[in-house]
Amino acid sequence: MKRFLLTLTLCALMSTPGVAVLVVEFSPGTGGGATAGGWSYDGAGTLSFNQAVQVDLVNGSGGDPLVAAFALVQIPAMSVGGIPGGPYTLSGGPFAITDSAGSILYLAGTLSQGDLFPIGTTAAGYTVFKADITGVTVTAAGLALGSPALNYISSTPDPQRHFDFEMSLQGSPSAGFKDMLETEKPGGDGFSGAMTIPEPATLLLLGIGSLALLRNRWSR
Repeated sequence: MKRFLLTLTLCALMSTPGVAVLVVEFSPGTGGGATAGGWSYDGAGTLSFNQAVQVDLVNGSGGDPLVAAFALVQIPAMSVGGIPGGPYTLSGGPFAITDSAGSILYLAGTLSQGDLFPIGTTAAGYTVFKADITGVTVTAAGLALGSPALNYISSTPDPQRHFDFEMSLQGSPSAGFKDMLETEKPGGDGFSGAMTIPEPATLLLLGIGSLALLRNRWSR
């Protein structure tokens, strides 16, 4: 199974000119009890992410306490709607960042319903740039961790504390991702993704950049 990277990009309007960008990178790790993995589809309408997805880097550095704590990103299992024929949808669900055991909650939010768009042997999820994750909160345990990343999210004003979410899934059966869904075949492999809190003035640029990033991944 391919190693994958999940990138969380947070952009918020600040009191000074310009846009602050926070990038938190995730992948299946080896520390803190993590095991390698990726997405899996059961052939019956459920897309799951059942591996331990660790925080690897924050702004390119391993210095954030989220990294030292082997913090995990908890991506919900989602029902795939629109079978047969499409268009396909993803049900969403609770989204969280927790400690390495998955028992202490650092950040919580709700991932809304999104689209799933097959492209050959890959697929893109949540392709519309909008507020996909809402109700985002950083818990007392998250603040106590002393993570600059979580402190930054917590300090973002409530009206702007929502994330755009996107992901790219690779490695479906050779007949293609759509065929996997329509013929009820199981499948699985790696994926990458991103979450963004945008300054309103940067929405268009971020949307164009996100599409370019996904096109890059699909062409590989």
